[in-house]
Amino acid sequence: MNEVKFDFAGNAITRLCGVKFPIFLGGMAAISGPALVAAVANAGGMGVIGGLRLPPLALRRWLQETRALTDQPFGVNLVPQFGGPDVFEAQFQVVLEEKPRLLSLFYAEAYSADMIPRAKDAGLVVMVQVGSVALAKKAIAQGADIIVAQGSESGGHLNRGTIGIMPLLPSIIAVAQGRPVLAAGGITTRDDVRALMSLGAAGVVVGTAFIATDESNAHPLYKQKIVEATTDDSEYRTGYSFGWTYGTPHRVIPNRDKWNLLRFIGGGARAIDKPRMARKLSLYAGQGVGKIHSVVPAAQRMAELALGLPLTNHVVL
Repeated sequence: MNEVKFDFAGNAITRLCGVKFPIFLGGMAAISGPALVAAVANAGGMGVIGGLRLPPLALRRWLQETRALTDQPFGVNLVPQFGGPDVFEAQFQVVLEEKPRLLSLFYAEAYSADMIPRAKDAGLVVMVQVGSVALAKKAIAQGADIIVAQGSESGGHLNRGTIGIMPLLPSIIAVAQGRPVLAAGGITTRDDVRALMSLGAAGVVVGTAFIATDESNAHPLYKQKIVEATTDDSEYRTGYSFGWTYGTPHRVIPNRDKWNLLRFIGGGARAIDKPRMARKLSLYAGQGVGKIHSVVPAAQRMAELALGLPLTNHVVL
């Protein structure tokens, strides 16, 4: 890969979060670990730890390990409905004590009125991911600093509903009361970034493209499936719902496990050594998967995405 040097003038997101580029790593459970988060942060983006299902001690360890790998801002994603209120409160206390720059929330409606003010009082920027205008209005009323418009093209678990990012994004921007809105769903290339920025997005959240990176915690067979998949292979389903409210939708690449047994242990999030078991993983992937053709360093993926921003001093060496 040629070395690419460029600058971005900055916007509300970069100023609020202290990052060079408004490109966020999706906080994917177990996959977005310290190595990947730090690599994205060191490349100028916002790395986000996937905190889902992490016991409080493990969450603290990941936060500390990430801080040892980067001096750049990073964040953590929590899904409050998992583990019950006591476990979540323990996770939240760890976040308040360790103070990453960003707290990202998903399926947090029942908790946000209490959590968001506490997080902001501790100096954290709070981002809430939503899939509808109604949820966006609620997050804004509860004090969210940043809204993520999650289109139905997104991999992994989704808000209920089937609204694509192109109609969803401007609808949420219209009710955001000046708050920056990030776009999520099917974003894998500079052209995707350019299109969504032209619609008014303040930045993007990218998950699937970062699964296929050297630093990702995903099993090698999972990465291989991402690279081999076509756009047609990403399916909207409700089968991998263990721990989630029954019927919570998600987008995956179908696998060889007829009964989806590995949903009970976290699916593709686990580094399983036996190929026979790995072939049964829940292969979460968004509709942009057909444009991912290789496993690359996270910094290279960041550079490709950043080229979709309105850049200055763009030089290829």
